[in-house]
Amino acid sequence: MLSKISTLILGVLYEKERNPYEITKMLKELKLRKWFNIADSTVYATINNLRKQGLINGESTKEGRFPEKTVYSITAEGEFELHKTISSYLEKNDPDGSKFDIAILLLHHLSKDEVLQKLKIKLENLESSTYEIKTQILNLERERSVAFTGLLMLKHRLYMAETEIRTIKEIIRQFNIKQEISGPTAFDVSLVQ
Repeated sequence: MLSKISTLILGVLYEKERNPYEITKMLKELKLRKWFNIADSTVYATINNLRKQGLINGESTKEGRFPEKTVYSITAEGEFELHKTISSYLEKNDPDGSKFDIAILLLHHLSKDEVLQKLKIKLENLESSTYEIKTQILNLERERSVAFTGLLMLKHRLYMAETEIRTIKEIIRQFNIKQEISGPTAFDVSLVQ
């Protein structure tokens, strides 16, 4: 499975060939750095690693008097890994939620049926988990055997799971309304401005 930054970069390159500077500029314009810490140097290093793994190709170009630049595109193997990672991010629970955020951002790379199938699995897991957390909270409150900070931590986990459940239900509702996943994507920066 790919790292979060590798997944984002492949998602960007899946839509359009770009050079590293354009990718870092896009990440800044989308304000992704507010919830996902990505340094410019990390973008460049990740692009180099993706190239070494054969997930992207680079082609050097020169325009006029400007310095030579390398424009990258995703390979078939890169598309396969991107698809596999997005599917995994959708289905599995992630304690900090950022993998799920990335999967939501890249939903348009999967078919409607696949998204709904993965979300159904995640929803079942989250609902089971919230039931367990609620039971644990009730037992601990009844026994008064844990510090209030322990209860607060459990309640925080419960609230996070409940929020993710609401998000999943909203995604499912939206997907049931739409006939297909198409149209502008999160990487159409002009929409954000």
